[in-house]
Order: sequence, then C-alpha cells, then structure tokens
Amino acid sequence: MILSVDPASGTELARFTPQSTVDVETALDAAAGAQARWRTLDVTERVGLLRELARVLRAGKDEYARLVTAEMGKPLTEAEAEIEKCAVTCEHYAGQAGTYLADRPIPPDSVVVHDPLGVVLAVMPWNYPFWQFFRFAAPALAAGNGIVLKHAGNVPQCALAIADVMRAAGTPEGLVQVLLVESGAVAGLIADDRIAAVTFTGSTEVGAIIAAQAGAALKKQVLELGGSDPFVVLADADVPAAAATAVKARFVNGGQSCVNAKRFIVEEAVADEFVREFTAAAAALEVGPLARENLRETLHDQVGRSVDAGASLLLGGKPADGPGFFYPPTVLDHVTPGMAAFDEETFGPVAAITRVAGPDEAIELANRTEFGLGAALWTRDLDRAAALVRRLEAGAVFVNGMVASDPRLPFGGIKKSGYGRELGAEGIREFTNTKTVWRGPGSTSFPPAVLRPSSLPAHNRGGGASTVPLVTCAVGAKVFLNGTTHFEGGAGIPLHTHNCPESVVILEGSAIVEIDGAEHHLEQFDTTYVDAGTPHRFRNASATEPMRILWTYASVEATRTIVETGVTTRVDAEHTNPKLSE
Repeated sequence: MILSVDPASGTELARFTPQSTVDVETALDAAAGAQARWRTLDVTERVGLLRELARVLRAGKDEYARLVTAEMGKPLTEAEAEIEKCAVTCEHYAGQAGTYLADRPIPPDSVVVHDPLGVVLAVMPWNYPFWQFFRFAAPALAAGNGIVLKHAGNVPQCALAIADVMRAAGTPEGLVQVLLVESGAVAGLIADDRIAAVTFTGSTEVGAIIAAQAGAALKKQVLELGGSDPFVVLADADVPAAAATAVKARFVNGGQSCVNAKRFIVEEAVADEFVREFTAAAAALEVGPLARENLRETLHDQVGRSVDAGASLLLGGKPADGPGFFYPPTVLDHVTPGMAAFDEETFGPVAAITRVAGPDEAIELANRTEFGLGAALWTRDLDRAAALVRRLEAGAVFVNGMVASDPRLPFGGIKKSGYGRELGAEGIREFTNTKTVWRGPGSTSFPPAVLRPSSLPAHNRGGGASTVPLVTCAVGAKVFLNGTTHFEGGAGIPLHTHNCPESVVILEGSAIVEIDGAEHHLEQFDTTYVDAGTPHRFRNASATEPMRILWTYASVEATRTIVETGVTTRVDAEHTNPKLSE
C-alpha cells in the first residue's frame, strides 16, 4: 500500500493500491510507442510542449503548492516558489533547446548530432516533488525522449498531479507515464528493454543500488545523491552578509535538500561574530515539519551523538512537542571531524559550525567528506578566491553567495554525491546519443552560405534605426545568428528584452546604452553583454553622425525570428531573470 501522510499532523491523507504488472506493461508499451513518434519531430516543434507546461504550472500554482505542502511539509511560500521554478525551467529549455542540441559541423566532412536515447526511467525524491521531476523532464522531452516516473512513496498525490499537468499541457498520449509502484518494482523497470536510461535523485545508499542495477543492464545513469556541503567563511569576509545567507542556505526547505549548506567552516578570527549573528537569525525562524517520523528520529540521534562527542548545543536540539514531525532550528558549535554532524549528512534543520585557524585548514576540512555536491566560499579577496575554488572538491562553488540550481548552469556532484549533470547544455545532452556523422568522397557536401548585407532586406526598427541580419552556415541549412543595426544621427530603439543572451560591438560611432536601468557610454569597438530577459535599449550618442552595431544572439530559435520580424520573441517582464534557489 502506498500512503500519503500529512507530516504536520501525522494523519493519513490518502492511500493507493500499487499498480499491477499488467498496468506497468501497458504503460511501458505506450511510452515506447509514443517516444518513437516524438523523436521524429524537430526540436522547434517539441519545445511547444514546454511552453504549455509552463502555462499550466502557473495556472495551477496555488493548487499544486498546497498539495506539496500537505504531502511533504514545506511552507506554502516555498512550495509556490518551487512550482514557479519548474515553469521558469520549462521556458528556459523552450528557448535554448535548439541551441543546445544544434548539429556541430567538423570541417571538412563531418558533423556531430544529438539523438534521443528513448524512454528514461525517473526515480524521484520527495523533498522537491515537482522541481526534481521537471528539471529532468523539460530537457529530456525537448531532446526527444519519453519518460516513466516512479515517484517517492510518500508523495503519490504529487505524482498524480504531475500526470494531470502533462495531460492539461497536451503531452502526446503515452509519452509521459506516472507509475504508482513500490520500490521493489524499480529493478524490473531498469532491466526492461523498453527503458533506455535511468535518472535518480536520492540517498547515496539507494543510488549505489540503482547504479549497480543499471550497470548490469549497461544503461546510462545520472545520479544526484547526498551532500554535506561546506560553507566556508574566511576572516576577510562580509560576516553579516555571510551569516544571513548561511541561515537561508541551511534552513530552506526545512534543511531537507541535498544542496543545503550543512557544515559551516569559519576562520577563528570571525567565528564568534558569525556564530552570534547566525544563531540569532536561526532562533527567529519558523520551519515546517520533517517529511517523515523516521527522518526526525535519525536527525535527533545525530545531534545527540555530536553533543556527546563534545559539540556545543547553542540552539534547539529537542523534537517539538505535539503532533507532526517538527524539529526546531538547531545550531551546534565547535563541531570537529569524527562527530556525526561533521561526518554524516544531516537532512534537516541542524547546522554544524567548525572553527579553523586559516584558509588552508578551511579547504582541507571542507574536502574531508565523502560527498562533493556544492560548496560556498566567502571572502573579499577575489584573486585568492579564484585559486581556492579550484581546490574545493565539488560540482559547484558559489563565491559570496548561496549554492543553488539554475536552469542555465550544469548541476551535479562528484565523489559519493553522484555523477552526470542536470540543467544547462550538459543536462539536456546527458540523455542523448552524441553521434558522429562522417561523409566520404561522393557524399553530399555541406554547402557554404555566402550572403552580402546589400542582398538582404533591412527591417525598419522605427525612429531612424534599421536592422540587417547576417548569415552563418549550419549543416544543411542557413541559420541567422547575428546582424547589424544602423542608427541615423540621434536615432534610438525602445526599451526591449530578448529571450536569449545578446552580445553587441560598436562598429561605428558611439552609443548610449541602458541595461537594466543603468546607463553606459560606449565608443567604437567597445563591447557589451545583455543577459536574457534584461530590459535594454541603444541610441546614437551623436545627433549628426551615424552609428552602427554588430549583435550576436546565443539562440538559434530566437535568431530565426529576427529574419521575419526584426526582433526576437519577447518574454513577460514578470518572468524574466528570476532569482532561483533550491
């Protein structure tokens, strides 16, 4: 039996009978058949589904967020942010999948292409029941794959809600299958010939089992496992800012995230100040319950063993009275290697503070863990930071900030935090066959594209500005990637945004550019970069002399639009440049 239990009260919300073997067989057949058709579509057609998914997620945000809170306990505001992050990620891959998967010519006679693998089994966790799925699903679907989801047993209603989202967005029938089965069914799914690859997010112990099962079947895996992320604060850091960020980094999602900061390694010279500010801020927090009773029991045992070994308990450390699985924000000081709070992953609202003499000891202790997911480094000396980040053993290092996932950036770990990457260009390519195509003598050659600006139509931008697209050759097609815009004296273009990054070079004259509200003066051959979704505009600094710029877009899909309209697809300002955190 699969049970949904409210962690705030311990009461049962719903129960489900696991699906039968016949049901599973039917689902696998449907997924395989649907994926065989889906893979034949061009990526520009497939990404339309991602835009619809983003729309459906936002339309149902309140409903989905309440369900997340009910089943795993996080505060409602955090649940709403989780749904929004799913929508943002769908939109990101809708805009960038064509670029990430573009054929790459290797002159004179070869090309590298990315083909989908097939149906991917996703074994997903409970701590971010929507986000963990969609951060995999958006790129996997854009790449042409099908999906079978086996979700965590304590969030079955979230799993079924994900199926509803897929249907509402118009996902081809059968392409995404949600199975309510128990953990014992996973081995059979991995071994099934209709499953081409596996992605898993969860504990290191279970990840090792899934890796062995997938390895025996010679199937690709991406594993995002445990973490004991260090948060290193050096003596020259902005301590108040570091402490404020550290509280969020430790206690977001009730401390139940693989990428939460868990070990705070602080130089002795500023340790008292950091501990004082961190503890005061933690004491003011209200956190939700842990997702299950056994998680609270494990966490309390780790706290007790650490205190018995010599750690100082500064805050919390005792399960809350009353119903539900609540545990208060807890701070341990003077934690050293050999204590449970240092050596083990603490999956809940417990912070371990370790004091060190200097930067070398800080890096050595940061790396003294079996995990290697993320790390944060706080220092005002950015030259020193550049050297220290290369010594930190982690899949991501954030300097003077909080480790967080972002759809633009690859996310994943090393050591026992797993392998493979999600998100970014690397994430979408994980579940593709990177295929080399070589064409020998007599094969159709890749034709060059030679067009001159004088032969191309100019798009009138209004106000004395006009744009001429230029051409870059891609295999089998002409792809518009850049162009020039000419400005008459005093001319300018209105404030606008693009759905992709843009680089600009001033070829002639001088320009005044406004980017995200800040104004800059650019001379000939100066360059600037504008991130996706950032409001900006250019105007000629001279009232009489002409000005000309060269622009380059980082999205094939976006730059195709310029050929027809003169501008790229715009996105709602409300959803641009989001602040993303996990």
